[in-house]
Amino acid sequence: MISIVSSRNNIFLLILVVGVGISLSILSYHYSGLTADQIGEIASGDIRSNAIIETDGLSKTLLHIIDPVSTNLEILSKIVNYSNIDGTKIIMDEVQNSTKSLTEGYYWINEDGRIVSISNVNSSVISSYSSIDLSNREYFVIPKETHTSYYSSAIESIDKIPRLYISYPIMEKSAGESVFKGVIVASIKIHELGRFLQSELAPQVAGNVGLMDKNGIIIYGSNPSLIGKYYLGKDFQALVPEEIREPYNSLLAKGLQGSAGAEDLILLGGNKTTITYQPVYIGGKYLWTLFVSSPHQLAAEVGFLINNQKNFSTLMILIIGAVALGIAFLILSWNKRLESAVNSRTIELKDANNSLIKYNKLLESANEKLSIHDKMQKEFINIAAHELRTPIMPILGDAIFLEKQFEEGKEEVKVDREQVSSIIRNAKRLKRLASDILDITKIESQSLKLNKERFNIKDIILSSISDIKTQLLSSNPEQLENLNIVYEPKDIFVFADKNRITQVIFNLLGNSVKFTEKGSIGIDVKIERDVVKNIETVIVSIWDTGQGIDPDILPRLFTKFASKSFEGTGLGLFISKSIINSHNGKIWAVNNPDGGATFYFKIPQQ
Repeated sequence: MISIVSSRNNIFLLILVVGVGISLSILSYHYSGLTADQIGEIASGDIRSNAIIETDGLSKTLLHIIDPVSTNLEILSKIVNYSNIDGTKIIMDEVQNSTKSLTEGYYWINEDGRIVSISNVNSSVISSYSSIDLSNREYFVIPKETHTSYYSSAIESIDKIPRLYISYPIMEKSAGESVFKGVIVASIKIHELGRFLQSELAPQVAGNVGLMDKNGIIIYGSNPSLIGKYYLGKDFQALVPEEIREPYNSLLAKGLQGSAGAEDLILLGGNKTTITYQPVYIGGKYLWTLFVSSPHQLAAEVGFLINNQKNFSTLMILIIGAVALGIAFLILSWNKRLESAVNSRTIELKDANNSLIKYNKLLESANEKLSIHDKMQKEFINIAAHELRTPIMPILGDAIFLEKQFEEGKEEVKVDREQVSSIIRNAKRLKRLASDILDITKIESQSLKLNKERFNIKDIILSSISDIKTQLLSSNPEQLENLNIVYEPKDIFVFADKNRITQVIFNLLGNSVKFTEKGSIGIDVKIERDVVKNIETVIVSIWDTGQGIDPDILPRLFTKFASKSFEGTGLGLFISKSIINSHNGKIWAVNNPDGGATFYFKIPQQ
């Protein structure tokens, strides 16, 4: 009787083990499936985020490489001299050498549409081109009619090579009126531009770059035969599978509306790709749209591996269940000892798994920091190179112009006020950039020293306001007329580093001026007691009625390179914060409810 009861208990226990094994297999299978979907979605989200960031960075890189060409053309259009063609050609050769990695050449065309000079080409070759009539080309016609710069779409030249053309009109004053005297043109090989943009894509963004003008004409793409074609034309549409044609065309149409965005597109076979688009504005005009397609290959591979792992885990559970069933059938009497061993091993595996998860997170964090550091380093190099090149070219242009006058045998040359002002203004800009870079070096090496003294903060505010007005008078007098700077002087003395506090106030004032085309900028100073530290503090606030602070920038406003402006290095506010922190003070900023922003900083009075 006892053996019958024992046998029934054993059978029940075996059935229970089998049922539990099957239940665990089903639960593990579904749980693994859910986990696979979640991980796949996370991977896809990372791809989308990386693609958006990369497209934004790529559009800024495009602006940075186009900007020097535009600057060179603007300078050349102002200094060309029909009475000194050889001298002007030397300058054209110099500017071509400065941008030869991008531009194919610079061309001087007179008012009749005939070539006067070509950079880095000898006069005998130039004369063979002088009979060619270019007066019907868009890069000649549009500047002639509008007296403004022109940026072309893809144009196929005589040699069947597609190019981009940028041209600036040559204008001369005659009887008080501006007279058209020709154009200065720069040509860019589209294939070279496309290869450069493609090479700038980060390795983790395994995608393709495309560029269209605002009218939907393809400037660059992975298929060279489509360059210069309309995206809704039959040549392009014939290559788009009919199943995805409608959503694909809709996505491209959104990208040509002048705003940034990103959308996922389901391709044939269920594969997914993210297409991001970013408009390119030059001189406030919407010209092109940059497209980047990023296949979700990594996410698909991750999903495939997880599915394999899911199946493998399920198979292993079934095998373990079968083995456990055999063992339970043979040595059921030892179940307690076996259970203890299994539990102990499970805990060890769990601890090992937790350790692996922890180390993986640490590795991911370290990799992310390295990526951010690398990106910031690249951004700084691009920005610094741009900021250095922009003031150097006007100085070089003026210097070469003066040198050529000496070469003509003159003992003395006339220098007008504008030339001197340009040289001084750009030299000061170089000096400020060098000073900012030196300050960053001192801050990061913790070698920034303060020379404290007692001074009247009113004096440095008035001095900063005067410097800002002088700067605006030379660079943007129209803005100065539309800008009202409000300050009621008060005698407030403080013990601090006078030069560094002056630097902070000038930086904050300059920042307000940059984002306030017209309206008001105000400065207030007051003394307030810090009840926590039991000291008197001086609080300076600088407010404006300008654009305000972009919500995306506000959380990291005082970090390095935090800027969406195409001007400046984004170092000023970071340096200002470091200076205020060195004084045991605090700096912060808020957007005003009725528009504009206010910057505050406070430091101990003594």
